[in-house]
Amino acid sequence: MTTDTGPRRVDGLIGQVVAGPLGGGSKSERQALWIETPQGRFVLRRKDGPSFGDATLDRYLGQRVVCCGFVVGYTLLAERIEVAPA
Repeated sequence: MTTDTGPRRVDGLIGQVVAGPLGGGSKSERQALWIETPQGRFVLRRKDGPSFGDATLDRYLGQRVVCCGFVVGYTLLAERIEVAPA
């Protein structure tokens, strides 16, 4: 994961969508969707979606995807998500 907190534009970021814990040991601990990439592991969010509990993203679980958007800290704010070609 990256520790840089400034937004960084990414285009064509490819990775596998997995579910896993976020915020372990805190009051806000929950399951989140992550994208595992060669550049790091990022919480997957839609830029215009809710900060958690976005059921729209569930269809990507277990899929290899291509994303465009912004990495902010350990979060990918995706403007576009597409299933990667096989």
